[in-house]
Amino acid sequence: MTVDPRAASGFADVAEAYQRGRPGYPREAIDRIVGRFELTASSTVLDLAAGTGQLSRLLQRRVGHVIAVEPVAAMRARIAADLLQITVLDGAAEAIPLADAAVDAVVVGEAFHWFDVAAASAQIARVLTAQGGVALLWNTPTWTVQDTPWLHAFRQIVADHRRAAGDYPAGNGSWKDPFERAGHFERLVHSQAVHKQTLEPDDLLAQIGSWSWIANLQSAARAAVLDDVAALLAGHGEIVIPYRTDLYLAKRRPALEPD
Repeated sequence: MTVDPRAASGFADVAEAYQRGRPGYPREAIDRIVGRFELTASSTVLDLAAGTGQLSRLLQRRVGHVIAVEPVAAMRARIAADLLQITVLDGAAEAIPLADAAVDAVVVGEAFHWFDVAAASAQIARVLTAQGGVALLWNTPTWTVQDTPWLHAFRQIVADHRRAAGDYPAGNGSWKDPFERAGHFERLVHSQAVHKQTLEPDDLLAQIGSWSWIANLQSAARAAVLDDVAALLAGHGEIVIPYRTDLYLAKRRPALEPD
């Protein structure tokens, strides 16, 4: 099972912070997934690299069964404790522990950039039914220094650590070409939606601490970053972060009939 070591180590100790601070997804995006793949109360959906279950929570009332596959044990434990109706399995995108044609849709939130795209897309196609499809989602903050005066100082605090961490295996949109070349899916359909997250300063600190490139710092360096951010946020009330959610949908390409 292949998991990028930065993700495996970074997320292992921050499940509580991840659950507390990470944003959810707008209802509009979930509606599009349900509508595009014609999901119903008899459908089964796989939440792949499920984290602490942000997407699982939103989907469990819309479909019959949600399966959460997550390689980090602490993350799985949070899902199992909080979402009792969801099946939780150990596994990775490159080795999904499900039978062929087991699910009607696969959703991936904030994770596809970590995957080996060719291997993951083949596995996702394998576990999908003939009419199934995949949904890939990312949240991007759209706040600006005009509406958040302390944002520039915050970026200065964390910028060097982000650069030092390097890019994700399929980051900056580089996943798209190998995904399409693999040929398992029809053309990607891209749409966007917006939403907001309202946080107390401590919740924002939890979110920052859950970012892989902060979580992977040595404990002293990580504490120093969070202390600097805490000092910057001292005296602030609720913090509102606007997000753009990018949603990519693709239906499984029909299998070719043998000659």
